[in-house]
Amino acid sequence: MTDRALAAGSRWRYRAADARGLTATGEIDASSEREAIDALRRRDLWVTDLSLVLTSGHAAPPEHPTVPTGFQWRPRRSPSQAEFAVVIRAIAMLLSAGVPLDRALAYAAAQASSAEARTAFAAVRESVRGGEALSTAVARQPLFPTLFAPTLAASEASGSLDTTLTMLADQLDRDAAVRSRLQSALIYPSILALASVVGVSVILLVVVPRFAALISDGGGTLPLSTRLLVAMSGALMRGWWLMLILALVSAIGWRRWLRMPDQQRRWHAARLAWPVTGPLERMQEATRYTSTLSVALKSGVSLLGAMALARGVVSNRALAAALEAAEARVRDGGTLASGLDRVLPPLAVRLLDAGEVGGDVAGMAGRAAAAADADVQLAIGRAMALVEPVMILGFGGVVGFVALALLQAIYGINARSL
Repeated sequence: MTDRALAAGSRWRYRAADARGLTATGEIDASSEREAIDALRRRDLWVTDLSLVLTSGHAAPPEHPTVPTGFQWRPRRSPSQAEFAVVIRAIAMLLSAGVPLDRALAYAAAQASSAEARTAFAAVRESVRGGEALSTAVARQPLFPTLFAPTLAASEASGSLDTTLTMLADQLDRDAAVRSRLQSALIYPSILALASVVGVSVILLVVVPRFAALISDGGGTLPLSTRLLVAMSGALMRGWWLMLILALVSAIGWRRWLRMPDQQRRWHAARLAWPVTGPLERMQEATRYTSTLSVALKSGVSLLGAMALARGVVSNRALAAALEAAEARVRDGGTLASGLDRVLPPLAVRLLDAGEVGGDVAGMAGRAAAAADADVQLAIGRAMALVEPVMILGFGGVVGFVALALLQAIYGINARSL
């Protein structure tokens, strides 16, 4: 971004994002682009769009281009977080060894695993070489997660950029590890569910119709269980296309319903109340929240700013709303532990309370994240130990019902033949 000096009466129209990723728009008086950006940064706003409105009382020239910076709060999934963390950690190691930031970014642009990442790091390098701060350059790239730009801005002020980058890489590694463990835990139940669906479909679409034809030739009255089985098979064979259409319509309607913020919040709140997956989701979100809180505080971000950043990584909207209310209580003078009471797990709240008393909230937030992560692993193990036998029993019950219905019809035919 070129820094052009203009008259003192210049006015700029901006669009910016705060630490939570929310968009703010307005106008600001500044004599140059750099001054406007710096003024907005002092308000904890990261510019995403800046254009000249007035210059000494006159309209801006039409040839003035809009300055895109592209800050978005959503993390991108390409490349993977684990691969992205490797590059970030390499930059931190180079900086700690005394390598200039420009060369470290050049290494990242050359060694990134995907074309998207190489383009993003190359763009960041060019912006830094043009005089921008690293945090501002990172804010322009949607590849970087929400936490990066504000945390890097705080570390630039404290002179601990390499340490902050290492912590951010650790955070990415932790998130990737939790996601990988959840995906691995769901592999066997997914395979078992698929096998169950295929098995039941074969029984209803192939076995039952042929058997029903043989039974109908023998005449007589079929048992109730056999009649139910034949009816289900006939309905599936004749109306599969209608069921498919209903499923598609229901899926589309469900997605549209979830796009409404209030409905999405209600759905997320209902999920937290589920008996097995609800506590697991709450503990997983607590891991993300406390881990991000620890990284932000260690990088020099204020407590309220760190809480807002940590809330930005929470995907459950009901829980995020409760965390926003907790920020309001802390802003009004309450303690961190009292604000987060009944929002986070009790152990995490007690650890944060100890951190406030001992003056080490960042360290205790890290311990709370480790404790919550251990609880997540234990909950996953318990859930998988419960889900697998339930699914096996469910599939076995379906097969048993089919076998019972067929055997009752066979016995009825044999009894009439005697």
